[in-house]
Amino acid sequence: VKRPVYSNDLTPLRTAAVAALVAATGQGVPELATLKVSALHLAGDEPHVDLDGDSVPLSSATVHILSRWLSARAAIIAELEGSDPGHLWIPTKPGRPRGGLPALKPGITPAAVRTLHHAHRVLVSQLLGTPLRPGALREMSEARAEAGQDGS
Repeated sequence: VKRPVYSNDLTPLRTAAVAALVAATGQGVPELATLKVSALHLAGDEPHVDLDGDSVPLSSATVHILSRWLSARAAIIAELEGSDPGHLWIPTKPGRPRGGLPALKPGITPAAVRTLHHAHRVLVSQLLGTPLRPGALREMSEARAEAGQDGS
């Protein structure tokens, strides 16, 4: 029996980038869902993301994951043959046709929060065998950091 494929190769990459940014910033998916590409500053000595007037530093691992997503995102946007709408999180495949209209190409509209949450839930369930909310990654990261500081 062949299992249905719910994502393409780019969906897990986007999901990893969202999860990395959730862990790095302490923000949830709803707060990060509206980010524009222009909020990221990945080059230079102090990579960071601008969030509500604050500059949040990013680790080299987070920069690497975000850079990979931006490269994949650029390929999706290039297929639009138009200007880049600037949304950081975009759909990785066409949506369903609705109201008798053809499906929108990925990249035109921002990815919905529910889309980002669903992709995360599916990927983590496949990898770990159990769902795990995006904020739990931040909590795990903080627990590991505390354990390292305690000498454990």
